[in-house]
Parts: sequence; structure tokens; C-alpha cells
Amino acid sequence: MKMKPWNLLVLFVILLTIIAYLLLFNEQKTDPKLGSVPYIFWTGFIVTVLLVFATFLGSKLFPFKDPKKP
Repeated sequence: MKMKPWNLLVLFVILLTIIAYLLLFNEQKTDPKLGSVPYIFWTGFIVTVLLVFATFLGSKLFPFKDPKKP
């Protein structure tokens, strides 16, 4: 079965969310640090950037078309 780009994008977002909350975001984990920024902050920033990029790709590849417009 050939997956459509939209399905791949949705799968990426779902997998990223699951991996982030199950594996990356631990309450007690502060190391490794990136500069002086604790682990939870820089991993959260990276996950946020990836989700914003996926949203951008989704809006450019699959733009909204208003069915009410002629």
C-alpha cells in the first residue's frame, strides 16, 4: 500500500508526540545540558520546532480550499 504524503505527515506528528512524551520528557532529567540550558527546555524547543515545521509543510502542500467559493 502506497502512503500518501498527508498520511506520512500525520504519522510523523503522532510518532513525534508519542516519542517526546514517553521517552524524551522525564521530570527528573536535567542532563545533558546544552550550554547552560537544561535538557527539558532544549528538547522541548526542538520538538516544538519540528511540529511547527510539520504544520508549515501541511499548510503549503495541502492548502485549505473553501468549498463555498466559486
